[in-house]
Amino acid sequence: MKYFGLYETGANTGLYALGSIEFEADSTSDAVAQAEKSAPPGCRTGVWPYQMISGTPSVVTPTDAENGKQYHVLAQPGGAAGQFAGNGQIFASIGADAAGMCLSLQKFFGYRLGLIATDAKPAPVASGSASTSASASVASSGTASGGSTSSSGGSVASGGTAAPAA
Repeated sequence: MKYFGLYETGANTGLYALGSIEFEADSTSDAVAQAEKSAPPGCRTGVWPYQMISGTPSVVTPTDAENGKQYHVLAQPGGAAGQFAGNGQIFASIGADAAGMCLSLQKFFGYRLGLIATDAKPAPVASGSASTSASASVASSGTASGGSTSSSGGSVASGGTAAPAA
């Protein structure tokens, strides 16, 4: 299945910006692990399952490692210009990977849904002073912050798409 990373716009904000790199993964937890490699320091990472072709997604039986994993649902009801934020729902990979349910309900609700592990931890922050080469930048697709803010080791700006460090 194809995914894009969702990167928290600042430490503990609970708001997520859509990443700009599409990648493939065998499971939601595998997708999260891939997206975490580009996570801004001190920020949590989720994923947005993506299907280019319309229609109901095929069932993906969860692997033994994926089976039983739970994810908070991140919704983007404001459309492509908005940010993703938790909506109080939890999906689990039981019988089918949670990403398939996410894709199906996106069609029902009419807006994007993403997933973040219920036990998601922030990306590590470099100890000492952060160097510019080690810092990541995420541009938020929404305007909730009303401008630019800085977090330890990274920066957030509104009005674009996420571009995490490689």
